[in-house]
Amino acid sequence: MKVLAIRLLDYRGWTEKLGSDREWIIQRTQNEFMTKIHKIAARHNTFPLQLRHDNFMMLVDGIPTYEVMSLLKSVRECSPVEIKACLRYGETPLEAQLKASECLNDDAEPFKEYRDEPVAALHFDINNNTKALKYTSIYDSFLEITETYLHIAKALYEYGGIVQYLGGDNYLGFISTNDVQKLVDTFNDNRLKLGVGIAKNARSAIKLATASLEEIRAKREDRWHINRE
Repeated sequence: MKVLAIRLLDYRGWTEKLGSDREWIIQRTQNEFMTKIHKIAARHNTFPLQLRHDNFMMLVDGIPTYEVMSLLKSVRECSPVEIKACLRYGETPLEAQLKASECLNDDAEPFKEYRDEPVAALHFDINNNTKALKYTSIYDSFLEITETYLHIAKALYEYGGIVQYLGGDNYLGFISTNDVQKLVDTFNDNRLKLGVGIAKNARSAIKLATASLEEIRAKREDRWHINRE
């Protein structure tokens, strides 16, 4: 799988130049920047995993290298600081991001040609978390969401997968298509629903994963469902 890792350079230096009353400016700028990044990524059929605000990555399977370069040009034009980017391949998203991260820390050639793989997106949803807000506090609900995020992240790590919190009680993960069946065969967490989408690029796979989740919600029978392109 192909992962594009992007680092904002001297991000700390940029924040410190904003003075002491800077946190609201930093948060505003980060949100404005990521709004632009999401629009750019969507145009190129991928999706940014924000992770840290100064480092993020995208699965770019199904996207030719020349188009990745066009994407990066757009990112540079809207970034508050200079960026460094690396494209790497791995058998799993976890392996690919590790190699891309290592590339960010050395002087290796940042871009190479790699074969494309189909993308498997995972859309997780906590059962009844929104309804529980009637009976618990906002902060306690947030703690459940955070604990579940860590639970999913550790579980996917064993499959070479990665995950991003989306907001509300939803999470977006990616694993190799070779591991999808193993994941669903062992998926027995009654707290969660799982929609899976498999397609040629990340945006299409996410769309199918969300459609899978909507089917689960509508039928109220299964805990997981797979849609393929």
